[in-house]
Amino acid sequence: MKQHIKGIFITATDTEVGKTFTSALLLKALLKQKTNACYFKPVASGCETENSILVAEDLLFIEKFTGVKMEQDLHCPLRYQKPLAPMAAAQLEKKPVNLVKIKKAFALLEKQHTAMVVEGIGGVMVPLKKNYLVLDLIAEFKLSALIVSRPSLGTINHTLLTISALKNRGIPITGFLTNGHKEKDDEAAATSPEIIAGLSKVAYLGHIPMYDFNKDTPDAFIEKKAPFIKKIANIYGDKL
Repeated sequence: MKQHIKGIFITATDTEVGKTFTSALLLKALLKQKTNACYFKPVASGCETENSILVAEDLLFIEKFTGVKMEQDLHCPLRYQKPLAPMAAAQLEKKPVNLVKIKKAFALLEKQHTAMVVEGIGGVMVPLKKNYLVLDLIAEFKLSALIVSRPSLGTINHTLLTISALKNRGIPITGFLTNGHKEKDDEAAATSPEIIAGLSKVAYLGHIPMYDFNKDTPDAFIEKKAPFIKKIANIYGDKL
């Protein structure tokens, strides 16, 4: 059933869990089915300077993976050099988080596209400003959340906390997935998704294995190793 929400917000249980790669896969799947979709990263930290301009590494990865060129200032309007939470980076760099700039960029892209793939920074409780969290931004954007979790021990606690925070804020959840390497005999990875889904009543969508940039191609990877990505794309695609 198609949701009456024009996009999805990719969040995670922590940093470096796989939000960017998940976003890349989902955008690739949407574009493959001819959906007029785009990627948006409201704020990024740990950015590098190129030609006197701060460049978001996540945006560069999405461009390379999907073959879609994007304007930095529009698709990632706030960028910080220090690899910190936005509130901390903003204080140290003396560049306050400008929520108006984020919302204007989002509104413009939303008008131009059928579906939005929005990637957060860190988890849902990361502060953007005093008394304003990533959680609040998801709610204002009126998007459904997709949670990226680790497959390893500890993921039950982290994922359930994330789900609880989203539910308490009234944010719809498309589901959760796990990402990254897992050992065949990892009992935590084998049992955790079912426990999380059972306790939270939130759907477990599947596992994204490690991507081999020397052997894999985006389309073949989605088709053979992460086919559930296409099912997520179908929720937001033009065809439904």
